[in-house]
Amino acid sequence: MHQSLSALALLLAAAVGLGLVMSRLRMPAAAGFILVGMALGPTGMGLIHNSASIETLAELGVLMLLFIIGMEMRLASFSKSLPLALGVTAATCVVIPTSVVLFTWAVHGEILGGIVIGFMLSISSTAVAMKMIEDSEEKDTPAGRLAVAILVAQDLAVVPLLLITNTLGGELNAKALIGVGARLALAFALLGAFIYVLNRIKSFRFPASEYLLKNSDVGTLGVLGICFASATASGLLGLSPALGAFLGGLAVGHSTLRRGALVMAQPVQSILLFVFFLSVGLLIDLNYLIQQAWIIGAGLVVVTGGKTVLNFILLTLARRNFDTAFAASLFLSPVGEFSFVIAGAGLAAGTLSPAGHKLAIAVIAMSLLASPIFFLLARLAHRLAVKHLGLAAPRSVPFQSAGADI
Repeated sequence: MHQSLSALALLLAAAVGLGLVMSRLRMPAAAGFILVGMALGPTGMGLIHNSASIETLAELGVLMLLFIIGMEMRLASFSKSLPLALGVTAATCVVIPTSVVLFTWAVHGEILGGIVIGFMLSISSTAVAMKMIEDSEEKDTPAGRLAVAILVAQDLAVVPLLLITNTLGGELNAKALIGVGARLALAFALLGAFIYVLNRIKSFRFPASEYLLKNSDVGTLGVLGICFASATASGLLGLSPALGAFLGGLAVGHSTLRRGALVMAQPVQSILLFVFFLSVGLLIDLNYLIQQAWIIGAGLVVVTGGKTVLNFILLTLARRNFDTAFAASLFLSPVGEFSFVIAGAGLAAGTLSPAGHKLAIAVIAMSLLASPIFFLLARLAHRLAVKHLGLAAPRSVPFQSAGADI
């Protein structure tokens, strides 16, 4: 017991230390957390042997992140961006799985497994993308707002993707398809109702808000309770808990509790996201990573580069200017944390083989590690192009903003 607690304490201390070093070097602190998880995890030095409890805690960090996104959301801007965000999400959820299935068919692989892997790769990481947006101070730029809207739309898409994944493992019939359609319709109905009502009332007095704001301890517990109760209600309806957390955040963000709730929730969210990135490192099998380095590396290049190019093309077709489309596409490059959930569902349903599951987990984890660095390099390349090739960049473009280094 004492040894396990000491090992966990050492792991956390090392992660904090390397995170501070990475921040000092103007690199993403999240990369340091992941590297420590890899080095000290089950297949590294073996300091931590069982990461199941840490993984569960990490999933709460994602819920808190979506809750805070909901609180900070400017509903008017989000409503305007939502149709485009839904269109881009729908396109990626069709193009990427189709591409993976065609490749799988060409190499005589497992078609159902290809569909599930395509679903996994279609979702971007809200946690990593928001960290990149915040670190580069681009939350209020057109690219940042557009990326956030697409991230929320992709989190909504997790619901039908999970339902389809589970359905593929059983008998595909009309009843199953009706169930998928009904839950998807319910999800969009809830989102539409929240947007309509909150746009009409603008702001309301949240029950017991004065009591919650009097004491920071009580207030923090109250805010956490709202977040997790909303997520629970959504889960009981057969929808994604992430959707419930986001809608709960929208409600709080349009109430008298908003300002205090943001202050009280931010430290908890930071801690849980720190645990999330650490858990990603613990998931990586170093032995498998070394043995399959070329395959994983090739998959990482194709996935990260392919997602960026696809999103850029879609946003350009939607008549967004070059800089907005380019920046938003970079934000959306990392594969999402909910991809781990889809991978687990595919493995449980028998649509994804153990070997395919292991490869997919390695590519997703390395994408979360590499994407912030890829984003930094792409930004530097953009700046050099603007400086030396004379490419025009509007003054409001996020790449030109002061203090925008990661």
